[in-house]
Amino acid sequence: LVAVAGYHWLPKADVQLAVGNCRLDQQTACAADLPGGGRIEVAVAPRPVATSQAFEFRADLAGIRPNSVEVAFTVVEMSMCVTRLPLEAQGEGRYAGRITLPVCVTGGMLWQATVLIDADRRLLSVPFRFESRHG
Repeated sequence: LVAVAGYHWLPKADVQLAVGNCRLDQQTACAADLPGGGRIEVAVAPRPVATSQAFEFRADLAGIRPNSVEVAFTVVEMSMCVTRLPLEAQGEGRYAGRITLPVCVTGGMLWQATVLIDADRRLLSVPFRFESRHG
């Protein structure tokens, strides 16, 4: 009983993956292998992403059963607040959500979309990048 209670109260291990070369604004989808097995593939639609217009962010997971999946959007070149989007299950291994990103007066912005996967006592952080343009 003590072991079970301790398991639930222990903090989760954070596992962060490096930013890859794949850009969501330039490719149909980007994928990454997850530590300990599993794979993630993400995509945005429509492309290119236009600021001030809603778009879909989709994450397809294989080999992992998450408790929750969300995306944290941050601007790469400037310090702005983090915008979070919880993704909803859309079927076996598919998670998606819709979001509208803030407008910048300077034009397009380079974003990092970090997918946060809560699974198996770990919080996996998988970053992907894309550029948004004025719609």
